[in-house]
Amino acid sequence: MDPDQKYFAFTLCSNNYLAQANVLKESFLKFNPGFEFYIGLVDELSSQVDYSIFKPATIIPVSKVEGMNVNELIAKYDIIEFNTCVKPSFFKHIIKHNKNAEIVYYIDPDICFFDSIEEINQSLKKHSMALTPHITSPIQLDEFGAYEPLFLNYGIYNLGFLGINAKSKNATVMLDWWEERTLSIGYNRTSEGLFVDQLWMNLAPLYFDDAIILKNFKFNMAPWNLHERSVVEIKSDAVVLNDNSKLVFYHFSNLSNNRDEISRFYTRYDFKKFPLLKELYDAYFKKIEANGYSKLKTIPIAYALYKKEQEKVSAAKSIVLKMIGFLERVSRKV
Repeated sequence: MDPDQKYFAFTLCSNNYLAQANVLKESFLKFNPGFEFYIGLVDELSSQVDYSIFKPATIIPVSKVEGMNVNELIAKYDIIEFNTCVKPSFFKHIIKHNKNAEIVYYIDPDICFFDSIEEINQSLKKHSMALTPHITSPIQLDEFGAYEPLFLNYGIYNLGFLGINAKSKNATVMLDWWEERTLSIGYNRTSEGLFVDQLWMNLAPLYFDDAIILKNFKFNMAPWNLHERSVVEIKSDAVVLNDNSKLVFYHFSNLSNNRDEISRFYTRYDFKKFPLLKELYDAYFKKIEANGYSKLKTIPIAYALYKKEQEKVSAAKSIVLKMIGFLERVSRKV
């Protein structure tokens, strides 16, 4: 660990997503070599994984983060809620242990980089945080679905990417505010106005007016914004988009094992309308396969197994208590 290091990035995943995390790390550091990279492991270390292949990234198991009550979080959350609720805590952990930190990014493991984020680095020198909206223009109302109400339910901003100015007082206040909520009520209950860590960020630009919203097409292109963004040319050194910008990062969210589908859930579009996008997906599949995707995705998530065991024990206790109650009622009658 370099005590003078100023720039950091991290992702969060379980063992079954480590192939994607490694592709993220390699693509990110290729275009942003001045960063130190962490993989936050929301899982237990597994004997099935050779963690040395992820160097120079540092692996941080979630149990090593100060103040993290893993057993309590497993008991109250499902595995998606658990993975996302710890995000602000990892931000704070990295900042605490790197006193010279100036910029820290969170990036989802299924993102791949095609260019530098230096432009965002410069913006964060003047702002507390950088957010990317899911969409920046209306989606036509039609029979294909996946239009604006989706983002009103799940969040205007995509928390697969978040940049923080580690020296900003507003960023410090925001992380405390956000962490309190994700650890307490970080549920996936959209009918109650809750969606894990993400929906809270609808409020961030209101509470913290020095947040910057990155509306550029080149940041966080994804299946949900293909109504406004498309690849028009692939060069040896750039992926050119329809606004003539160079793609910085693409979010391969909800990747389908069907190579003819863009996403498991965002089915509004297919590759027939986006033939050049298909080239990016084919190349991405090759990269994750080269990093052990087929093997790693089969590794059971330890905390999910613990959750199932807890549920079995809870169900058994409930049966025993009901039986005791029944026997007590019978004995009183006798």
